[in-house]
Amino acid sequence: MSRISVATRLNFREQGRRPLLLVLLVGLPFFFVTRSIALTAPLPREVVVAGGGHVLTTMRDIHGAVMATITVSFLAGLLGVFMIQSVRQADRRLVVAGFRPVEVLLPRLLVLGAASTLVLTVSLAVTALSFQPRLWIAFVVGNLLTAISYAMLGGLGATYLMLFAAMLDLGIVQNPMFGTGTPPTWGTLLPGYGPGQVIVDAAFSDHFDAWAALGVGIGWAAILVAVVVVVLARVVGVDWHTSG
Repeated sequence: MSRISVATRLNFREQGRRPLLLVLLVGLPFFFVTRSIALTAPLPREVVVAGGGHVLTTMRDIHGAVMATITVSFLAGLLGVFMIQSVRQADRRLVVAGFRPVEVLLPRLLVLGAASTLVLTVSLAVTALSFQPRLWIAFVVGNLLTAISYAMLGGLGATYLMLFAAMLDLGIVQNPMFGTGTPPTWGTLLPGYGPGQVIVDAAFSDHFDAWAALGVGIGWAAILVAVVVVVLARVVGVDWHTSG
């Protein structure tokens, strides 16, 4: 059995010993999403979707469309902090013991991906009880890109930045509840812009037009994954060389 598979199995076992984590990943999305939608009044609201179209919907449906995204970004970011940053000392010891940095980091990323997927699945399943987006596949993809980007921000150790960004970026700037659905110019530079546009378009449009935003979201996710791998591999690798 390879070191990567052994380390991955041990990582899953480690997380399985934390029942509170499972409660957080499953219970919190259920509470956040259902309660937020239920408490929002169905007031009429016009939303601008990709391509310049205007769609008349309600505040409750908008909350149904974006609440899963806000929850996913917040929890995925926390998972990145707890599953990568908080165990750097243990990872360094593994490198000192003979593991290569990639053999340490890849299992962590696999477990982080699995946990983030669980959060995403629960959030979308709960959303489906109260809100049905027009284009489910694109809606899932947008939320998946959000999970990846914010999990990586958490993995970089940007705890306060990640928490602030999740609320400002997806909770306000990209949120059609606080505007028309088109963020300000500076908002297009945030990691939630691409996924946010994809999610809004998928939620309220019968035809998917947010291809440019999809490309932006994929670009952000790919860049953040690459940065996490390079930075963390360097961190544990430097420690290994200085300790050897």
